[in-house]
Amino acid sequence: MTLPRTVKVLLAARFVNRLGAFSMPFLAVLLVQDHGASVGVAGLAVGAFGAATIVSRLLGGRLVAVAGSKAAVVIGLCGTAGAQLVVAVAPSLAVALAGAVLLGLCFEIYEPASQGLIADVTPDPLLPAAYGLLAVTLSAAGLVAGLIAAAVGSAGLSWLFAVDAATALACAVLIATAMPSTPRHPRDPSTRARPWTDRRLLALTVTGTAFATVYLAVPMALPFALAAAGREPAEAGLLAALGALVILAGQPVLRRHADPDRRMVCGYLLVAAGLAVAGTFPDLTGYTISAVVIALGECLLLGYASTLVARLAPADAKAAYFSVYGITWGIALTVGPPLMGAALAHGPRTFWLVAAGTMLATAAAHRLLAGARWPARETSSRRPGRWGPAGRRWPAPRGSGSRR
Repeated sequence: MTLPRTVKVLLAARFVNRLGAFSMPFLAVLLVQDHGASVGVAGLAVGAFGAATIVSRLLGGRLVAVAGSKAAVVIGLCGTAGAQLVVAVAPSLAVALAGAVLLGLCFEIYEPASQGLIADVTPDPLLPAAYGLLAVTLSAAGLVAGLIAAAVGSAGLSWLFAVDAATALACAVLIATAMPSTPRHPRDPSTRARPWTDRRLLALTVTGTAFATVYLAVPMALPFALAAAGREPAEAGLLAALGALVILAGQPVLRRHADPDRRMVCGYLLVAAGLAVAGTFPDLTGYTISAVVIALGECLLLGYASTLVARLAPADAKAAYFSVYGITWGIALTVGPPLMGAALAHGPRTFWLVAAGTMLATAAAHRLLAGARWPARETSSRRPGRWGPAGRRWPAPRGSGSRR
């Protein structure tokens, strides 16, 4: 089986969008250098952006129900582009801060729609491949994005946001013109999904938040750790590129059909091992080995959390489930930097070992939650005999013979 055309168009569009998605790490610097904000104000602005992305995710799920997946993706991308232009041309600090919050409110709208769309049109056996390919596509584009950022940033930080806006608009145009019509699922009130009451989804969200917090904190902490080891902070970019190359090379080799829960536990353990290496050997050699081991762990994780969420969600609520699960990144972006700062205050070694311990706890929690025998809810989207997240089959829905 091959991936549907809708998924291929979406992957191409996300590649284009990712080429320009290099502006956000420079938001705080732009506020300080171009608008005279203090470091404290810039930090609060980044925190406000992160909190706004939580609302953005939930809004994206609601927009899918109202306008459909394709329209939600286009609306989210156009809103993101508009907000980025506000930041790029802001004449004052107040306008730039407003643009940052507006950007957060638009930034994640398209994520539940695009992730749910993949689940809507992809046969169940191909879900891990589809979500894994999405992650690999974004990693490949990220390598090119770094080079573009280095070239564009020399002309001024505001140009980073302007180019980012242009790629978002290009992505929206590609989706609008090349993507086939997307399926619509009329809601059945008798089987209406409530993701906030699905204990399996909430359990995944808890472990996903722990992983996302560490995942976002590591690249922010690495420049500080390198400086403490007497190296140039900019070498963090080379280590990031090394990790991306390992992911691109290792993904085809490590992508085998396996129980998603087991892969994710192994992935968390590998990430923990890589972080422990960094904490045990806090020098360039240790950080290089750490980057490789962490990237191998990511190879095992890519696409499988999304696969579990897609298999939990009823057919008419894919985007709603992804909008709830996706708030993990907003929470991580909001709480991660302060926690990272608190750990780094005790030295880089402390940060790496605390992060490693967090990943070990996440692996253990995921293993325990995967084995929990929670009763399946009665939803028309789960077909008799369909595999659940722990490798067991869902019971057939009583009184319903509907299929996706």
